[in-house]
Amino acid sequence: MTDAPLQGDLQLQIMGVLWHVGEGTVEQVRAALPPRYRSAYNTVQTVLNRLTDRGLLSRKREGHAMVYRATLSEAEYLSRAIERTLAGASSEARQVALARLVGAIDGEELAELQKLAKQAQAGRARRR
Repeated sequence: MTDAPLQGDLQLQIMGVLWHVGEGTVEQVRAALPPRYRSAYNTVQTVLNRLTDRGLLSRKREGHAMVYRATLSEAEYLSRAIERTLAGASSEARQVALARLVGAIDGEELAELQKLAKQAQAGRARRR
């Protein structure tokens, strides 16, 4: 279930808070949300519980409160989302999407990407 896409801005904002702070109670997450997304306590609690049911969060009881934590890092989640999105696309569409992604990164990130591409090519060559 952790491959499920986020459904809506509030879910994305809540995940962003937990990726940033590590873990939090409903009130801590609610307080850390940008003012535009600071919904009622019950709304935030419902979203946290739905994200938990989908496997994107785990929770544990501490005293009277539940503490929530992301089950995947932001990078892991993004990687899976990109893989899932590209898996169903044509080769041409994948190339266009990847070209846009590469065009959006800075020079340092591009150098790291080139290094990773070389490592991937070397790994494929060794498997043959």
